Amino acid sequence: MISVVVPVYNMGDSLEKCVASILTQEGADFEVILVNDGSTDGSGEVCDRLAAGDPRVRAIHQVNQGSGPARNRGLAEASGAYVYFPDADDLLAPGALKRMQEAVAESGADLLVFGYEVLSEDGKPLRRHVYPALIGVGEAMRRDYGDYAAQKKKLGIQGAPWNKLFSTAVIRENAVEYPPLRRHQDEGFIARYMCHAVKVQFIPEVLYTHYANSRALEWRKFPVDYAAIVRQLWQNRQETILTWNPADTRTQQILRQEYTDNTIKAIELSFSPKHDKTAAQHLAWAKEQIGASGICEFPIYDDYSRYKKIVLRLLHGGHYRLALAVMRGKLLLEQLGAKGGKHK
Repeated sequence: MISVVVPVYNMGDSLEKCVASILTQEGADFEVILVNDGSTDGSGEVCDRLAAGDPRVRAIHQVNQGSGPARNRGLAEASGAYVYFPDADDLLAPGALKRMQEAVAESGADLLVFGYEVLSEDGKPLRRHVYPALIGVGEAMRRDYGDYAAQKKKLGIQGAPWNKLFSTAVIRENAVEYPPLRRHQDEGFIARYMCHAVKVQFIPEVLYTHYANSRALEWRKFPVDYAAIVRQLWQNRQETILTWNPADTRTQQILRQEYTDNTIKAIELSFSPKHDKTAAQHLAWAKEQIGASGICEFPIYDDYSRYKKIVLRLLHGGHYRLALAVMRGKLLLEQLGAKGGKHK
């Protein structure tokens, strides 16, 4: 059986569409665990109504802690041999759970990875990721993890959990949990899980539809302490992926660039009104975050974008005010492009 664990926080109408895409799955043995993470919009009542209407659905309520602790709570209640984590505003393709069960029954894999499509909020296609049919050995993958270290790579694993099926036994035997982060908790969980995975199966079927957030919603969702969260994710990387093979310089570079990108994004997001800082306070805060991150100790890699190279050269030279001006200019250009109807 598959335990489908869905964290719910202020999901409104999208929750019912998501759950409907699960409950209409045919030929599969599954349960649905809805974890209401302190919703304030009536989503908790929707969870209770869905549970009352179908014996396969259970509703659990907790105070707001974030999607990671919500998934951990669902994990503690799961009865299935495998566990699956969709987002509450996305959709599962017809027959997806049956295909997952067939794949792992045949291969014995303890991690299944499948294809997905990404749509904009208004349903326009943005990206489609199709994996090759492949079985990987966990030990060999950990020795050379570069091909798996990012979601968008051909064999990318690190990223979201919604295109993966996990073994409940591996999770429980090794006390694998989602870290209590408000962002990037998914990547942290997957890295911890991959420390113990024995067999990983990739299948080419596209079984999931993910709706991407707009830049405006992204600005509202990202917490003001995002820079600290980015550093916590880097600590997770140092405790997991970066311990697997110290000679794997390609993976080290990929993760350094990921960390640098996230740190720059944290500085960009600090231009949001949520931060409520004067120009002098903002400059001092940015200096503090860059110093705490340590990203200026990394090389400026050749495959960085022109924008990233400019920003990093300015930061390496201590020109923080000018670096912030470049970041602000980039954001203004993106806003102008969005107003002109271009997707950014």
